[in-house]
Amino acid sequence: MSSSERPHKGSPYAQELIIHLQPYCTPRKTERGEQLDFKVNGQGVCYLILEGTVAVYRRNDNMMLSTARSPAVFGLANLTDIYFDDYIKTINPCLIGEISTARVNDIIKEKSLWGLLSKQLMFVYGRLYNNVMPQGAPTAYEMIRQQLLNLIEEDESYRAAVTAELYIREKTHLSRSGVMRILADLKTGGFIEMEEGRLIKIHKLPARY
Repeated sequence: MSSSERPHKGSPYAQELIIHLQPYCTPRKTERGEQLDFKVNGQGVCYLILEGTVAVYRRNDNMMLSTARSPAVFGLANLTDIYFDDYIKTINPCLIGEISTARVNDIIKEKSLWGLLSKQLMFVYGRLYNNVMPQGAPTAYEMIRQQLLNLIEEDESYRAAVTAELYIREKTHLSRSGVMRILADLKTGGFIEMEEGRLIKIHKLPARY
């Protein structure tokens, strides 16, 4: 499936929020690998991802939590206080709108967007719960298996730019040697196809290793 055919896995509410917020934001173009913090000079910042793809990282251990491509909105959880002092990194060149959480809060009040905001936050929290929160105590293979399934659903441009080993380690903090060993075994067994470390195709992953 090509990236144009791949269903968008982002929030169905992000574009509507962007329509309301974009006229008040400051747009900027970013290069690949730029870090954008949710707190700048003690103030909360919201980011409107207008073009491109970003990854969300947890600051205390630099673990990648998720990826998102435009349209997307980040920083809304900090409208009344700084609850999440995490950051995003651009995966490719992006067009991003910046706006303070204080201004967003004013716009939400002025336009009575609390219902739309709550739907967006519930979508984000639901995704974090299902994709990030630990489900029991998975083995190293189970974590790698899940991340391979996540990686194959990413945009093709992103999969072509990141090795499977790095993607998995950034989202699990497993050892490089352990990840490489399991990936090599899966490739040798014909369960996955890889080229220069990049995931090309998954045939069928065994439930256990």
